[in-house]
Amino acid sequence: MKKLIAVFVFTMMITALSMVSFAEGQYENTKVNEALKSFMLSKNSKLTAQEADNVMRSIENASNAYGVEKDLITAMIWKESNFNLLLAYNRCIGPMQIHENTGKRGGLSKEDLYNSDKNIHFGTRYLANHIRSYGDVGKALSAYNQGSTRVNSGSYSKKYEESVLARQATVKAYINSYIYNSQN
Repeated sequence: MKKLIAVFVFTMMITALSMVSFAEGQYENTKVNEALKSFMLSKNSKLTAQEADNVMRSIENASNAYGVEKDLITAMIWKESNFNLLLAYNRCIGPMQIHENTGKRGGLSKEDLYNSDKNIHFGTRYLANHIRSYGDVGKALSAYNQGSTRVNSGSYSKKYEESVLARQATVKAYINSYIYNSQN
């Protein structure tokens, strides 16, 4: 009987610790999401709070679906469109500036590319596929921007890669500062 009670108490302690860990993770994720929204709003004064919230949810869903870090997705959107959700330039559309032909090959219409959620989801999937292909985030970023042919031939610029990675570092620093300041 004593062994049974000891096992029960041990099991309850493990369960309680797991619940605390889960709650802490949920709290931190909520704070990261708040920080991402705040960051977006600080970079684009025309973005509404509701739009920032929707973009943050799209980033979170795409991150969870494809295993790409939220701060990297955010950095790419910042680089590509400065969070201008309807930006269209040289047949590249939306927050992640997906080229019409790339979207079409992926089953998206031009109209779909103007849907921020679909745009972010597709752009993240496209990047994740490059990350898997190259095994290197830097090369994947270059392929996202310049195409696989250039990266495969070795004749590509690292400017885009360096710019996005620098922006990712800025986003990470902002998130850390936001969380630190919200706890004090």
